Amino acid sequence: MHGNSGCKIGSHRNSHLLRSERREKRLMQEPKTIWSLIFLLLTGCASSQGFDRTAMIEVLHLDATQGQNDQPLVNRGPNLSLPFRLGVFFADHHFPNRQSVRKVEWLSTDRDLVLRQLAPLQDEQILEDTFVLMDATLRRENIPGIRQAGARYGADLILIVDGAAAIDRYNNVYASLYPTLIGAYLAHGTESHALVMATGSLWDVKSDWHSLIQTVERVSKSVGPAVFVDDTLVMRQAKEAAINALSERVVEQLRHLKEERPHVKVPSR
Repeated sequence: MHGNSGCKIGSHRNSHLLRSERREKRLMQEPKTIWSLIFLLLTGCASSQGFDRTAMIEVLHLDATQGQNDQPLVNRGPNLSLPFRLGVFFADHHFPNRQSVRKVEWLSTDRDLVLRQLAPLQDEQILEDTFVLMDATLRRENIPGIRQAGARYGADLILIVDGAAAIDRYNNVYASLYPTLIGAYLAHGTESHALVMATGSLWDVKSDWHSLIQTVERVSKSVGPAVFVDDTLVMRQAKEAAINALSERVVEQLRHLKEERPHVKVPSR
């Protein structure tokens, strides 16, 4: 009996030692995991890279579309009568997102925003109708195809909207508080800046006439703890601001059309 008791006591001690060793290993591993997370927070976006506007301009092909063939709207032929139908085409690009430039994803909310901005021109007898031209097979560089598609849907002019974006995410001096763990959730040590560059051009569906809309760019930013700073939200805010600014330029140019062509008879509605 005493022998059995000794075995039981020894077994209990061995089990206790085994649990202690496991607990010590776990305690040793937890700091490694924590410091690995902190290391990623500190080094993943250590400093600001700024924005590469040159790369964004290349994606938008701004230099390729500018030239001496751009004509003032007032100098076009008499075949455009007010009010006219305007089709809006949102360009899509196929290139992999990289740090210097990203694709702009045009959502239904973006399209609706442009239409709302242009809506007052219908009351001013400049636009008869405005609609979004949807065709997944068309690309920005296929201007003849876009014009032909617009003509099929009864548009007189096509507004091509294009854009490019970039995110600059980095840590500031307050990121030094991240190793405290609590600081990782409370310290405003991470900044996210989004730049959206938007441009547009008007194209006649019946001729080669076109007119560029001045390119606009808008920046939005968010500062906070790394785990709470959302690049997607910052990008959405910058895109909305860019769309509003571009739409204002379009409205101004179309109003200028009416002011400079008093000889055009505006039909009664």
